[in-house]
Amino acid sequence: MSLPRRALILLVLMLASPLLSLGAARAQDEVAVYKAAVEASFAKWLQALWPDAEAMGISRAVFDANVKGLKLVWALPHLVYPDPAAPGGPPLPKVLADQMKPSRQPEFEPPAGYFNAGTLNALAASGRSRMAQLAPQLAAMQKEYSVPASIVVAIWGRETGFGKVDMPFDALSAIATQGFMGRRPDEFRNELLVALKILQEQHATRAMMKSSWAGAMGYTQFLPSDFDKYGVDFDGDGKRDIWGTVVDALASTANSLHSQGWNGTETWGYEVKLPDKFDCTLQGPDKALPIAEWVKLGVARVKDRPFPQERLNDQAFLVLPAGLKGPAFLATNNFSVLKLYNNSDVYAIFVGHVADMISQNAPAEFVGTWQPVESFPRDRIQRFQEVLVAQGYDVGKVDGLAGFKTRRTIGVEEKKRGLPLSCYPSSALVNAVLKEASAAAN
Repeated sequence: MSLPRRALILLVLMLASPLLSLGAARAQDEVAVYKAAVEASFAKWLQALWPDAEAMGISRAVFDANVKGLKLVWALPHLVYPDPAAPGGPPLPKVLADQMKPSRQPEFEPPAGYFNAGTLNALAASGRSRMAQLAPQLAAMQKEYSVPASIVVAIWGRETGFGKVDMPFDALSAIATQGFMGRRPDEFRNELLVALKILQEQHATRAMMKSSWAGAMGYTQFLPSDFDKYGVDFDGDGKRDIWGTVVDALASTANSLHSQGWNGTETWGYEVKLPDKFDCTLQGPDKALPIAEWVKLGVARVKDRPFPQERLNDQAFLVLPAGLKGPAFLATNNFSVLKLYNNSDVYAIFVGHVADMISQNAPAEFVGTWQPVESFPRDRIQRFQEVLVAQGYDVGKVDGLAGFKTRRTIGVEEKKRGLPLSCYPSSALVNAVLKEASAAAN
């Protein structure tokens, strides 16, 4: 007599359960063996840093005290696990390999989500309060570095919520992990050496050096090399302290922007209105024009405000973070300097906009409307970029993020295919390009 279906399913599960448990235990053992081998390789990698550390003036005592016993932070995002763990070592277990698959990457999110009105208003209100509290010091910084105090305060708010955001990681551990198996190992190897130099020179204690997952520290999130190049003692106490002294952190930020080309006579940018059927492929810093030339093309400031007469000869370029489906901006070189702090169009717009809200008591909303746009898994946009590069396009960095060169290329392809011009990823275009590439490969 046959068993009822429910009983049969239960019987199969009971019989399979020991096998599943055995498989899970075996997988755990593989991960443990692999991680132990990677940690051993990491310890050797750390010790191999000594000649370069010594050349930078780091003592053996400081090196050993801070490197000995350093462990990898496996919880950091975007790591690239070695395969095998070391030459001749165990292979990368499937469970860890699956964690690195592109399908697990975050969404390429529409820019509108970056500009929550409540967040903007809260940061601007707190920023105005900080401006009042630190008015003499900020005025002195602005005079010294020619960077608006509102820009520096906006960065402080954006980076750490005016110091309220806790940094969860030991900076050396996070930076060493990035140097050993991050996506920019050479860069972070150097950051680790500079972090040891900071300790050698007693600018901070190890306990003070808490960081983000990417090793950024202090009120305004400096990497060690940023501190080394731009950190200043603005309060005159003999210490460059970005961890415990707000004034030093803000002045160091101003010095960073000034040293990298901030022009104190220009703003960061203007929100603008584009004429109908405007060619969105004209965006990007390599297509900069004098503001007067943009005016001739029909580009106008929002709210019918004129551009300052004395600024009409300034070079400016078009920034369309959502293509033609969102607000438009004419940006100056100061916008590009902000992107050296964080290489993102929306970051630079966010900081500039909050700074304007602080200094001008302006509203959170942009005049232009963020229209509905599609979301894509980041790996799909990256594959789309790879295909475009193979076709001869310059899409900028192939990273799954639609920077200005990718947006511009999208506009070129939309024109070729007779699609509505948007300069922003759409399923119609992305699917067509990838489908054609797949057919050609087969």
